[in-house]
Amino acid sequence: MFNNQSVRLLLTLPLMLCATAAQAVTIEEVEERMAEAKQFRVIEFSPGNYAEAQEALGDAKNYLSTGNHEKARSSLDESATYIEKAMKTSQQLTTQLSQLIESRDRMQMADPQHLRADLVERAERDFSRVVEAVEDDDMAKAKTQANLAQATIRAALVVAAREQYVRPISKGVAAARKVHARKHSPNALKASISVQREIEKLIKSDPDAQVKMYALSRRGEFSAERSMKIAALGERLSRNPAEIETMVDAEEARLRLLGNYLGIDLVRATNAEEQIRMLQQAIEEIEGNYRLQLRDSDKVIADLNTKLGVYEGDLASMNELRRKLQIKRDAEAKIKRLTSMFNPDVNVVEILLTPDSDVILRMKSLNFRSGSAVIPPNTYSMLDGAGEAMVMFNDRAVRVEGHTDAVGANDYNQKLSERRAEAVNSYLMEKLEGKRVITAVGFGEEKPIANNETAKGREKNRRIDIILLAPRL
Repeated sequence: MFNNQSVRLLLTLPLMLCATAAQAVTIEEVEERMAEAKQFRVIEFSPGNYAEAQEALGDAKNYLSTGNHEKARSSLDESATYIEKAMKTSQQLTTQLSQLIESRDRMQMADPQHLRADLVERAERDFSRVVEAVEDDDMAKAKTQANLAQATIRAALVVAAREQYVRPISKGVAAARKVHARKHSPNALKASISVQREIEKLIKSDPDAQVKMYALSRRGEFSAERSMKIAALGERLSRNPAEIETMVDAEEARLRLLGNYLGIDLVRATNAEEQIRMLQQAIEEIEGNYRLQLRDSDKVIADLNTKLGVYEGDLASMNELRRKLQIKRDAEAKIKRLTSMFNPDVNVVEILLTPDSDVILRMKSLNFRSGSAVIPPNTYSMLDGAGEAMVMFNDRAVRVEGHTDAVGANDYNQKLSERRAEAVNSYLMEKLEGKRVITAVGFGEEKPIANNETAKGREKNRRIDIILLAPRL
């Protein structure tokens, strides 16, 4: 604990050091640099250098409390040197051994109940040997140790993936079989079993492919649940055939309600194909009437402008303005639905509408680990919501943008932003089963939205934006 005199000395140290030596580093500067270093996970990736930096900083404060300013300066310089070494080690690991870092991140972010504790413990022990080799500046040894660590982490990921992605489908299939799914819903049952086998193959070949496993697992669980529901219904109807009439009556009531809205009689259709044809025709008629109304309004505007003697260029500008307004209003209406879908109370996604009517989904809670492009599993549901938004805006092109803060080298931040954008792109492509074209681009630190000089500002700048691009006229 420092006394009042020591506190005053600490507060005035920057001035004292500057007065003694123009190039002297201050306690404030060292502590700020140490805080920045923590963003690069130096406690994990360079614990030896970080500990030396802390010890030297403590020594500097002790020397200062006794009035030994010369030794205080020397210790501060030593602390700053170790911080730089720690930063270098961290960036070496995340660039040269990025696959190992991200595999370890996946292991650490997996649900503990799906992991084997002994494998995790061994993996962390192997990883620490990699870190020691990098701190000793022996990259050849580090890469050899990295291969061993990767193998252990891979084993841990295989166990976790089977528990997390295969077992739920297995349980669903077993439950469906108990209600005679083979008899009542064979196709749905086969679909879930097929997905289960696909995941098992993927686990053996690439246990790091967690995003794809997650998407497949969701499909497999859905098929198994659907099979079970259909089979349970089949069993119930077998015991009580009179329920069939009640079900048909309920279905006809739903069709009648929809048909009344569209002005068609869906109940009298002889089969599902005819119902689909009638629905398509009704929708085409509605769209046709809408296009006619637009054409009529365009004609009225053209006639009015002709009478007023307005030039053709002004008429085109007016039409363009009207269509822009129409696109904007359509986006505003859909944004209202999106806002409720993302649960504004939780505030995980910020939805913005640009002057060009582009819709930006800012993934506020998508927090990647430093130096990593692994999507945290607890944000999967948020990205699922983004996928649903893309379906809602199905006429728009989609661009995923990765952004970083300004801490670290430009090239490092640029590549990291690209990897993160690609990771989100891959997730959304799996979610939508490749049915949409999505582009991914990284901007690094080029487009900040807040002040990079503050911690809160840097946090805002580290972001993923999903842009739903408005049609260009």
